[in-house]
Amino acid sequence: MPKFELYDFVKYGKLFEIYGGLLSDDRQQIMNLYFNFNMTLSEISKEKEISRQAVLDSIKKSCQKLDEFEDKLKLNERKLVLRERLETLKNAKTLDSIKSKVDKMLEEL
Repeated sequence: MPKFELYDFVKYGKLFEIYGGLLSDDRQQIMNLYFNFNMTLSEISKEKEISRQAVLDSIKKSCQKLDEFEDKLKLNERKLVLRERLETLKNAKTLDSIKSKVDKMLEEL
């Protein structure tokens, strides 16, 4: 797996926040060290007393699982849509406008 680009790093960091609890304890620890503590593969391998390749494999497989969870559950996608809708409400000028937008959102549910 190539180095993460900033976009990927942010993407998997967010997915880990949402779905991290669904990963095994070992994978959670490795992902936490990598994404939240910004440790290198070498640092993690020393900490966990496993090979650098094992760390890399764990991160790669964990990211694949996070993608699978998001593909099936779409919690991050729903979160982004909700954020966008709330921003629209926040920028509404009148109470009637807010009510109209809320009614539209409720119809879509």
